[in-house]
Amino acid sequence: MKVLVVADVLGEENNGTTIACMNLVRYMSSQGDDVKILCADRDKKGNHNYFVVPELNLGYIINYFVHKNNVVLAKPTKKIIRKALDGVDVVHIMMPFALGRATLKEARKRGIPVTAGFHVQAENFTSHLGLMNVPLANNLTYKNFYNHFYKYVDAIHYPTDFIREYFEHVIKRKTNSYVISNGVNHQYKKYKLERKGKLANHFNILFIGRYSKEKTHPLLIKAVSLSKHKDDIQLVFAGQGPYANSMKKLSKELGIIPPIMKFYSRQDLVKVINSCDLYVHPAEIEIEAISCLEAITCGLVPVISDSERSATNKFALSEKNLFKYDSPEDLANKIDYWIEHPEEKEECSKQYLGYTKQFEQKYCMEKTRNMILSYTKKDCYTTQEKRYYQDEINDDFANNGIVAKHNKVGYKYIHKNIFFRFFSTLLRTIARPLIWLMNKIVYKQKIVNKKILKKYKKSGYFIYANHTTSMGDAYTPNILSRKNYILVGEETTSIPFVRTIVSMLGALPIPYHSENIKPFLDSVQYYIKDKKASITIYPEAHIWPTYTKIRNFKHASFRYPVDLNVPCFSITNTYRPGKNPKKPKLVSIIDGPFYPNPSLNRADAIKDLRDQIYENMVRRAAEVPQIEQIRYIKVEK
Repeated sequence: MKVLVVADVLGEENNGTTIACMNLVRYMSSQGDDVKILCADRDKKGNHNYFVVPELNLGYIINYFVHKNNVVLAKPTKKIIRKALDGVDVVHIMMPFALGRATLKEARKRGIPVTAGFHVQAENFTSHLGLMNVPLANNLTYKNFYNHFYKYVDAIHYPTDFIREYFEHVIKRKTNSYVISNGVNHQYKKYKLERKGKLANHFNILFIGRYSKEKTHPLLIKAVSLSKHKDDIQLVFAGQGPYANSMKKLSKELGIIPPIMKFYSRQDLVKVINSCDLYVHPAEIEIEAISCLEAITCGLVPVISDSERSATNKFALSEKNLFKYDSPEDLANKIDYWIEHPEEKEECSKQYLGYTKQFEQKYCMEKTRNMILSYTKKDCYTTQEKRYYQDEINDDFANNGIVAKHNKVGYKYIHKNIFFRFFSTLLRTIARPLIWLMNKIVYKQKIVNKKILKKYKKSGYFIYANHTTSMGDAYTPNILSRKNYILVGEETTSIPFVRTIVSMLGALPIPYHSENIKPFLDSVQYYIKDKKASITIYPEAHIWPTYTKIRNFKHASFRYPVDLNVPCFSITNTYRPGKNPKKPKLVSIIDGPFYPNPSLNRADAIKDLRDQIYENMVRRAAEVPQIEQIRYIKVEK
């Protein structure tokens, strides 16, 4: 396959993202893939399959800080981007910055599938602005990443569950995600060697990471100064970065043995790891920390920050491998414990050697490659908006950001209070013409066969419809009947005050608590038999916006009309060509009545009624051409 890897920041392999990028490029090339690299690394200019854009000029002051952090930012150049995209089967973008965004835009114009990695935390960016610990700044950064980049890619590779869950929590959206570690190179392994120089006669504590604010080197320096074994501890800081001088100054002020501070090649780093006794990872902010995995793969026991903004603490096998993220005193105590318990440290080392086998780089790179190549199939080539699904019945694309809160035991389904009923009638009266007008303006809605319901307006019945809009599906049944109720998920009644409004408009939340099941079923019978109302059900359960086919749905909701022996109708929402080809008109077709078969037992009657309605809706959806605004593509993970 022909793959384009896009890296806004690429250069010397001195940071996790660059290392992850080059590991992926090398692995995919070794598997026979034709891999192109689009970057701003001038050293790569003229190299085979490298497409190099100019460096982004942000002005003298900002350029100074960027270069101080040993990175080069890319300036998007359309001519070079377009050339790099020629003949490409799929694009994988490492970072959500300017070059990645511009390449994504050009790829979408051509219908080329795009996957992306999630290698940047918001704090990695806001730390340079002095806003690392400001939640609002970090949340706005994540939302910017989503709204201007990740929202439009086909799939996202997250190195850890931690960063996926955190990101989705902030943006209040689910993403098409794959959680795959960046992996540990096979060269990292435990072996005995003779210690030399400053590492020969001390208890050596290692930390691998850039000298930057979020890595929190000063906390480790302070912890060593508080240790009972301060005079026997040699710190090794493997890395480089803008905070080197301040770290040396702090070490001198606190009177500890001067740390060894150096950037090591991979071969030399393996030797250094095997010359150390303990690995401490004080970083407060971290997506995965492959460096920690590299150390424990070589047999070092880790002591890791318990920061909620770091994924690394997931590698802790016990409380003794964790310390309180803002407490040098607690870290000093953990360091002293492992110094004073060498036998236990040796046993813990053996446990970690078995634990890290799951992070072998070849295995992780294979999974990442499979993820990328799974989006090269024919269906993925389109300029349309795309949705990827695995489970037709359970996947949801509502994207309303509402987190369902379960209704309390004793939720009231039947309201006989005179004031509630008065305002319910008033709301319905006001809402009905407004709903009709809104559906006409927004969806260009036309309702076909509405007249067949008139005969049943004084009797109760059920309506079953396909679920293709959020507001439109909520409104349409109220246009058809003055006394309509809708079965909804509990997220609809999650918001205070709004809960009362939607209840007045007929929302009946399907209960979570078993104690609420009987009141719910009683209300269904009451509204059908006593109030002679209609109840609308969306058996597909989840919203797939403007989907032009009928999804498979379960038969459970068809027990209500069977048990109550009442007729049913179907609404098939279809999307027909209109005057504006980009805005189809919604044509809702009503069919029925459908009756339960009295000659069948209950279970068979439920299934038979479901099949009648499902087959009719499938026929209606297929009988005329529809406009596919969003392409839904099934993927295997």
